[in-house]
Amino acid sequence: MKKVSVVESVLDNLPVAVFAKDANDDFRFVLWNKKQEEITALQASKAIGKDDYALFSKESADYFRSVDKAVLTRGKLLRVPEEIIESEAGHDIHLRTVKIPVIEEETGRRLIVGISEDITESVKSHKELESLNKNLRDANEELQETQLQLIQAEKLESIGRLAAGIAHEVKNPLAMLLLGVDYLSQGIDPEDDNVDKILKQMREAVERADSIVGGLIDFSSQQSLTCEPVSLTNVVDEVLLLIKHELTRSNTKVEVDIPKNLPQVYLDLPKFEQILINLFINAIHAMSESKHPRLEIHARTEILDKVAKNEGARKYEIFRTGDKVVTLEISDNGSGIKSKDLHRVFDPFFTTKATGVGTGLGLSVSRKIVELHGGQLTVKNRSIGIGAVASIILPTRLDSGKVAEKPSIVSVPAESGKSAK
Repeated sequence: MKKVSVVESVLDNLPVAVFAKDANDDFRFVLWNKKQEEITALQASKAIGKDDYALFSKESADYFRSVDKAVLTRGKLLRVPEEIIESEAGHDIHLRTVKIPVIEEETGRRLIVGISEDITESVKSHKELESLNKNLRDANEELQETQLQLIQAEKLESIGRLAAGIAHEVKNPLAMLLLGVDYLSQGIDPEDDNVDKILKQMREAVERADSIVGGLIDFSSQQSLTCEPVSLTNVVDEVLLLIKHELTRSNTKVEVDIPKNLPQVYLDLPKFEQILINLFINAIHAMSESKHPRLEIHARTEILDKVAKNEGARKYEIFRTGDKVVTLEISDNGSGIKSKDLHRVFDPFFTTKATGVGTGLGLSVSRKIVELHGGQLTVKNRSIGIGAVASIILPTRLDSGKVAEKPSIVSVPAESGKSAK
């Protein structure tokens, strides 16, 4: 039996592969421990005295030889992040190797000593993780696209509800134009003072009709979420114009209280209009049995002193204590929300309306749009009086913490909140 030295015993029991090549003898192997045998499936007896070209593919051997020569040239340790060899079974083995130049004092022989760690499983796991990440990114992109399609679908539903009112609003300026045309068609008297008045009224009628139709076209357009600083006052005015027929038909009084010095907020105008239309129409429907329906719209700036968990949203901390925000509240004096339904109002397809009135997605989509703006939407019963109040909290700054100087694109987060109505 061959006597094994202490050094050989230690080398054979190391958890890493250790080998050595004689640089003076065409880089032939002179050391090959047990872990090296395990990794390569080559016995030391078959490896000792042979070079890389006799054991591995020419491509691998060429690479190993170039690294060995580089170690000799540098004269110091060289780390090789990843080496690949082909096993006897035909699959690749990935190694992380350190190579060191050593000179034997007695013989002056130059050796290349290598220490290799098998990282095949780690590489395999990394590739699997990359594949999973790619699948997750693809799924996230698909989810974003689906969310935007859902928002667009609910917008089209809103357009359907607004169609009759828009037609009514456009009829009035058209009637004014028709009267003006009839008057002027009878002949124009240069001395007639009414001509200038009629032309002014006709021009105002055209501008009004154009404003209404233009607002509807902008609202109905499909686009990615594009935010820019806007005035909440202007947004509210535009939406009230779009739903004027609903307000008139329901005899709803409107009270708007928005401070002139309110900071601008960063909104995608058509999509935020979609939110307000939904909330305003919901409030009007909730007051259908009220004798004196009143829609209250209030806005204010505040510093958050306590941030509550946004139930149903996956992002726990949308805001932090101390954040400066703009809060918009839409209140009605309707029947309010039943206690048993309060926790369900944001569930998709949940609605308390009659069959055929709405899709049950309005509040669900509205909350999602608010979250895409980095904000928060809540709905609850009023603490004083009857009715319900919808609160929208919006940041006054972008996610970067810097006030935007130009419009910016806001992407769809991977997270989506639990949605509804």
